[in-house]
Amino acid sequence: MKKLLLLLLFIPLVSFGQDYGNDSDALKLCTAIQTNSFISDSKADNALDRILSVIGASKRFVLQPCDNINNAVATSYKGIRYILYDRDFMDSLDSGDNWSNLFILAHEVGHHINGHSLDILLYAAEAVEPETLANQRQQELEADEFAGFILGKLGATLKQTSSSINLISSEKDDTYETHPSKSKRLASIETGFNKAIGKETVVYETPTNLQTTLEYFYSAYNKANLKDHYGAIADYNKAIEIDPNYASAYYNRGISKSNLKDYYGAIADYNKAIELDYTDAYHNRGISKAHLKDYYGAIADFSKTIELDPNNADAYFTRAISKYGLKDYYGAIADFSKTIELDPNNADAYYFRGVSKGSLSDKNGACQDGRKAQSLGYDASRIIELACN
Repeated sequence: MKKLLLLLLFIPLVSFGQDYGNDSDALKLCTAIQTNSFISDSKADNALDRILSVIGASKRFVLQPCDNINNAVATSYKGIRYILYDRDFMDSLDSGDNWSNLFILAHEVGHHINGHSLDILLYAAEAVEPETLANQRQQELEADEFAGFILGKLGATLKQTSSSINLISSEKDDTYETHPSKSKRLASIETGFNKAIGKETVVYETPTNLQTTLEYFYSAYNKANLKDHYGAIADYNKAIEIDPNYASAYYNRGISKSNLKDYYGAIADYNKAIELDYTDAYHNRGISKAHLKDYYGAIADFSKTIELDPNNADAYFTRAISKYGLKDYYGAIADFSKTIELDPNNADAYYFRGVSKGSLSDKNGACQDGRKAQSLGYDASRIIELACN
C-alpha cells in the first residue's frame, strides 16, 4: 500500500495538464448537428483562402470540419464565429471547377461578412429575439449577392455561379419560408456577379475598429492552434488595445498564457473575462489555481462552474483532483463518482477514483475501478498491480 500512496502523489501533476481551449467548444457545436468526430481538412482552407483573397479580408472566423451534415453552416458559439462544413461535401473545392460547392462556402462566408451569425447560446437563453422570416430571407439574399460577387471575381460564368440555386430552390410562395424563392435568389446572385465583372461600382470601406479587432483576434486564435502562444498573445494584446472590453480576447489570452505556464498572468486574464460576464472563465481560472496548488481557490471556481452548469462533468473531475490535493479523499471519490454518473465512459475518472480509494486502504474498490479504467482503454496496469494482488 505504501507504493500505491507514493503513486498517488503524482495525480495533480498529470491530470491538470489537459488543454481546455476552444477546440472542445467546436466539438460540442459540431456534435449538436451530428454525432461524428472530425479532423482537419486543408482543401477547405485553400478554398476559403481563394474566397477571402478576392476581397482582401482576413479570416474572421474558424473554419471547422463537421462530418455528415452535407452542407456548410455559419454560426457563432460563445463569442467565436464558425463555419462548419462536411469534408466529403467540400472535397473537390481545390480543383477550381466545382462552382456549386464553392458558391455554398462563399454564401456562408457572406453571412459572417454581413454580421448575420448571432451566437446560438443567446438564442437558446432567449437573450435575443430570433430573426423574423422576412429578415432571414433578406439575409439569405445578401449572402447570395456576396457569393455571386466572389464567383464572378474567381472566373465563373453567371450560369456556373447560379447552378447550385437552380438545383435547390423553387418558385413556391416564400411568405412562410426562411429562404427566398428561386427568382429572388437568382436576381441577388446576378447583382453580385455584375459587380464582380464591373457593371456596377463596388466600394469597400476602410475596416472598422470591430473588423480590425476581429482580424487580430482570429489571427491570434489560429496562432494558438498552431502552438505559437507568444504570437497569439501579441495579437490578443492588439485586439484588447482596440477593444478593452473584448471578453473572448481576455479568455483566450488566458489560455495561451496557461499553455506557457504563466498561471498568474492567466488568472489575471480570467479575472477580467469574468468581470465582463464571460462565465466559462471560472473553470479555466480554477485549473490555473490548481497548477499553483491553490486548491481551495480552485475548488471555489469549480464549484461556481457546477452552480452555473450542474451537468458539467469536467468541473466535477477537476474539483475531485483538487480535493485529492487537499487529501480530502472522500470528497474526491464523491466528485469522481458524479463525473462517472454524467460520463459513464470516462476512464480517467474510474482510474483516479480507484487511486483515491487506494489512499483510504480500500484495495478492493481501487482494484475494481482500475480494472474498469483498463477496460475503457486507460493504462491502469500500475494500480491493478498494486491493488489487485
